[in-house]
Amino acid sequence: MARDWLGKPQIIEKLGLGLASGITGTIVLLSWLGVSPLVRLEGGSLDVRFKLRGERPAGQEVILVAIDEKSLQEVGQWPWSRDKQARLVTAIAADGAKVIGLDITQAEEDITQDLRGLQDLLAIADATEAASAALTEILRKKAAMADADRQPEPDAAMRQGAPTTAVTRYIKGSEFTLVRQANSSGAVEPIRATDATPPLKPLERPAISLGHVHSPPDRDGVTRYEYLAREHDDAYYPSLALAIARIYLDVPRERMALTLGEGVHLGELLIPADENARMPIHYVGGEQSFPYVSATDVLHTRVPRGTFTDKAVVVGTAAPGADDQLMTPFSNNLPGFEKNATVIHNIIHRQFLKKGGWAGPLDVSVIILFGLTLGYVLPKVRALPGTGIAASALLGYTALAQYLFGKGIWINVVNPVLTITVIFMTITVLRFLTGEKQAREIRTKFSSGVSPTIVEELIKDPAQAALGGQRKEVTMLFSDVAGFTALSEHGKAEDVVAQLNEYLGAMTEVVFHWNGTLDRFVGDAIVVFWGAPVDQPNHVELAVKCALHMRKRLSELQDKWRAEGKALLDNGIGINTGGVVVGSIGAEGKKVDYTMLGGNANLAARVKRLTRKLGCPVVITEYTAARVKNMIAIADRADN
Repeated sequence: MARDWLGKPQIIEKLGLGLASGITGTIVLLSWLGVSPLVRLEGGSLDVRFKLRGERPAGQEVILVAIDEKSLQEVGQWPWSRDKQARLVTAIAADGAKVIGLDITQAEEDITQDLRGLQDLLAIADATEAASAALTEILRKKAAMADADRQPEPDAAMRQGAPTTAVTRYIKGSEFTLVRQANSSGAVEPIRATDATPPLKPLERPAISLGHVHSPPDRDGVTRYEYLAREHDDAYYPSLALAIARIYLDVPRERMALTLGEGVHLGELLIPADENARMPIHYVGGEQSFPYVSATDVLHTRVPRGTFTDKAVVVGTAAPGADDQLMTPFSNNLPGFEKNATVIHNIIHRQFLKKGGWAGPLDVSVIILFGLTLGYVLPKVRALPGTGIAASALLGYTALAQYLFGKGIWINVVNPVLTITVIFMTITVLRFLTGEKQAREIRTKFSSGVSPTIVEELIKDPAQAALGGQRKEVTMLFSDVAGFTALSEHGKAEDVVAQLNEYLGAMTEVVFHWNGTLDRFVGDAIVVFWGAPVDQPNHVELAVKCALHMRKRLSELQDKWRAEGKALLDNGIGINTGGVVVGSIGAEGKKVDYTMLGGNANLAARVKRLTRKLGCPVVITEYTAARVKNMIAIADRADN
């Protein structure tokens, strides 16, 4: 584990897990609270998954009959008269449709011929200056009376102030007959309807079933859920799409059950839904993903026989500018009846997008797993591997989410991705701040003793610059100037110091060239070692090559001094290889040096003294010689 100069864990390791834990806890809390921005982002991520998956072919069981622009041009502006609508439904039924769903509000009586005539006369009177005020007022009153006669009875629409019990008389017989509570404690009541606009009684009575058509969009305006049930006046009513699917599947109403917190049962089929009885809509595509027939073609018998046989037919408006237009993952203006067709298709083909009660606990578990794991691992690895780990977690999880989406399973993406991203960015910033401080400390401590290359390696891996002692195998080089004591006693002090500094500067450049660690200067002596603080597998070779280079550089200096009439300095070099203790030693806050200790260091010093006795400028021990005998020529002086 990387440590700072005081032997304590680095701040990035001490703070990393703590910060990650705090971030994880915060995101878990936000997830539990269902914070709106996160919910919106999750919805957006679902839309992205739909787009990545692409459009899919729909089945042929559901057919759309559209009151489209072509129909309005040929038949007339909407709303059409009831007899035209009746002809449309009759033609579809005559072709053998199994069930016909009308996604059309039928809350007002048709405009009678008398009313239409009065309205035309009133328009003429308003535009004619010769018409008397009395005549105009009579026509206005007659038209108002005729229009009032076609409105629903006062007790037929709550929006006109009727009590709630009055509305239910028109829709009883469509509600769920069995409503029960799931075992999970998260179940709540479906959304309650505070208003209702049922069809007129003459139109409602022939219908085999009714269904609500209110499935509001999410806060970003995109419709992602079908509200399978709505509660009104202590009863639960199915959506229009659910009612159509039930009839198409030949499921009696008595076998349609709502289980709060689980879903809707159609016989043996379970349609999964959340605690608000919402079913995620598994869209197959955008506009006209289903077989599409213009209503005018049906009215004018331009549709091949058998088109509607045994089909679920949904009739609705699709003209540009119609009010019933929805935003979906694939479209910004999907006609509402196409959404109903999608829901029917989902139910018939059991193509559900499952996001049950397990989604919340799974989300929390994934957040905690990623948060604590990354908080523990990222501070312990270097920046590049850490980036790879975070990127792998991010890409791996999103790829898993997309794969599961293809299997009809919706797992949350935003919260885990947010966890990974925020923790990675936090630790990256922390790493940068502490790394800058650490880099300054390393440069301050080592720049005078090792080459810039070694300094950069230490910055990349600060663990190699540990304060605590380490036992390592190194190669040590001791060198001093022969006869320097006599020279210093007889020469001028300024000249002696200047020449010695020139010599030591040149030797230090050679040491740094071979990436040695300059331990210290002791008068005219130089102490250097290789293999610490940075691991150098070829430390023996580096030391020997450095010694030979030092001798060559000294020869160049001697030529220069000879020309300048100065004393010719000579040196002796001793090298040994062996285990020593290396580390930063000194008085904390005063002076601390990175140095080596041990018997092998003393042996190198003694070997250096043999250079005079043996008459050889570079002497190495047998331990060093054994490692370089195949690289350089070695003269064995062991018997001398």
